[in-house]
Amino acid sequence: MSDTVLLVSEQRLKQWTQLDDNVRMNEITPHILTAQEIYIQNALGTLMFDRVKAGIVAQDLNVNEIDLLKNYIGPTLMQYALYLILPSIKYKVVNQGVVNGTSEETSATTLDELKYLRTTVLDTAEFYNKRLVKFFADNPGMFPQYDAPGTDGMYPDKTNPYFSGLVTGQSNLNYYEEKYGECTDCGPAATY
Repeated sequence: MSDTVLLVSEQRLKQWTQLDDNVRMNEITPHILTAQEIYIQNALGTLMFDRVKAGIVAQDLNVNEIDLLKNYIGPTLMQYALYLILPSIKYKVVNQGVVNGTSEETSATTLDELKYLRTTVLDTAEFYNKRLVKFFADNPGMFPQYDAPGTDGMYPDKTNPYFSGLVTGQSNLNYYEEKYGECTDCGPAATY
C-alpha cells in the first residue's frame, strides 16, 4: 500500500481551516502526511490507522469507518496539519537559506503573533483529538483494530490529549512537617 494516502482532501482542509485557496497542494501535502503519522496514528494505533488507509485505497470502508473518518479523524487531522503548516507559510527554506516570505499587499506577521496563532490551532486540534478518543471509549468493540493487540507499530494513546505545559509532582507534606515542624497557625483541625 502506498504511504501517500491522504485522510483528508485539499478542498476540505481549505474549507475547514484558515488556509487560503492560493496555498498550493505541494506545500500542504507533506504536513498532512506528517500530521497523520504523528497525531492520527498516535490516536488510532497502527492497526486502526493502517486499516483506514487501506480502506481508502480499496474503497471498502464500512459505514462506521466512513463516519469515523468524516466526523472525527478528518477534523482532528485538519487542525494538526494546519498547526504544522503555519511555520512553513511564514518561513521558506530555499537555496539561499531560510527566508521570511512577504508581499507588497500584506504586512509581515511577528513571531509572537505566529506563536499565538499556533497555540490557538493546537488547542482546537487537541479538542478534536479528545472527541476522537472519547468516541472510541463510548463505542467499545465497534472497531476491532482499535483494541486489537499487536506487535507491529503503536498502540492507541487513550489518554487525555490536552497538555497545559505545567507538570507538578505530588506534594510531600510529611517531609515539610518533619523538617520544619507542625504548622502552628493552621489550628488543630487543619487537614490536607
